[in-house]
Amino acid sequence: MKINQNTRIIGQKVILVPYRKHHVAKYHEWMSVREIQELTASEPLSLEEEYEMQAKWQNDSDKLTFIVLRKDLFDASNSADIQTKEIESMIGDVNCFISVDFDEENKYLGELEIMIVDKNNRGLGYGSESIRLMINYCTSLLSEPKINEFVVKITEGNEASVKMFKKLGFQFSKKISAFNQIELKINVDQCLELSLAKNFFIDSNYLI
Repeated sequence: MKINQNTRIIGQKVILVPYRKHHVAKYHEWMSVREIQELTASEPLSLEEEYEMQAKWQNDSDKLTFIVLRKDLFDASNSADIQTKEIESMIGDVNCFISVDFDEENKYLGELEIMIVDKNNRGLGYGSESIRLMINYCTSLLSEPKINEFVVKITEGNEASVKMFKKLGFQFSKKISAFNQIELKINVDQCLELSLAKNFFIDSNYLI
């Protein structure tokens, strides 16, 4: 999405940066892993197709994508090159798809997705902080369209992800049997009441 193409969000454990060309090769490696394909319900793409997808996402009007960096790895890197530091500390991505609610035309939904690739990086708070930061970014800086509700669709059996979102305040909405998924939702007003993101900094002039 163009609105976040020069935006970096710095949290306590993670840094969110826009998905750029230099991230694509490593992202492609991730998406070649069968477990990741199954967890994200994704089909494998060629490297060329992955570059095309990155360019498309960057210009989409309805999708926000950030690459998730481990802040400690980024800060500890000895490289003087920012792109190299980002690649070394990449651990996943977080997305928000914006769409009109089929049931209420004047209502906008933000469908969230989080991927933490390496099992060794799961369960340590990187995913939950990434979701908190994305929610805060959307509620604070997106005014057109303004999201009314956030939703997640999780593959049944992914108990760790369900537990994480419920801990953030998301509640069961429905079961999507055709895709073997369950849907959880949270209203934006609830997000604001819960103060889901604290101690972060938004850099809107992140040019590398």
